[in-house]
Amino acid sequence: MTRIFIGFITCLFLFNCTKKESKKVEQNFQFIISQENEKFLKELKISKIPPPPPGFYGYNQIIIDKNNNFYFYHKESIAWHCVPSDRDTIPDFINLEPKDLIRIPNYSVVDFIKQNVSNQDYRHRMLVIGSQNDTIKNKDFKRILNFLNDQSKSGITIFSVRRSTQQEDTVINYKILNKYYNSDEIKWDKNRIQFPFVKPKL
Repeated sequence: MTRIFIGFITCLFLFNCTKKESKKVEQNFQFIISQENEKFLKELKISKIPPPPPGFYGYNQIIIDKNNNFYFYHKESIAWHCVPSDRDTIPDFINLEPKDLIRIPNYSVVDFIKQNVSNQDYRHRMLVIGSQNDTIKNKDFKRILNFLNDQSKSGITIFSVRRSTQQEDTVINYKILNKYYNSDEIKWDKNRIQFPFVKPKL
């Protein structure tokens, strides 16, 4: 009986150690976007696979702000550049507005993806995650990554992680401050955003 009791206590102790260790790993989790992108490009180079064409937006975007809050927006019409140019490294103006952004509670992001992205048709099951910070220290984001990396569970065809764009940062700021927003009144950095060509009136 004493041996069984000691065995039970040992198992309990080991279980608690494992639990503490997994919590510690979760607390120490960090994802550095620039490092991950560099690693990805190196792997492509070793495998002699050409890098994917530059792009910023998909049909579905989740943005993580500086305070680790999650926002979702969807854009049906995404600009695709058929002819590559030097300006492909600059994100397009997509006419994003504060009303387009939906705040998602951190604990329910995975469920939100299941209900709003995973159930779409195959072509629309792509997700782009943008972050205002290069280093993401967020246990909720770790759970999201684990979910997205298991395609059999997530159903997401393609996903990518990048830094948020100037337009996203600006619109989120207006959303948080609940201020009136008019894109024409913003002093955009033209080196960081590409506006559609407007043919001048004769």
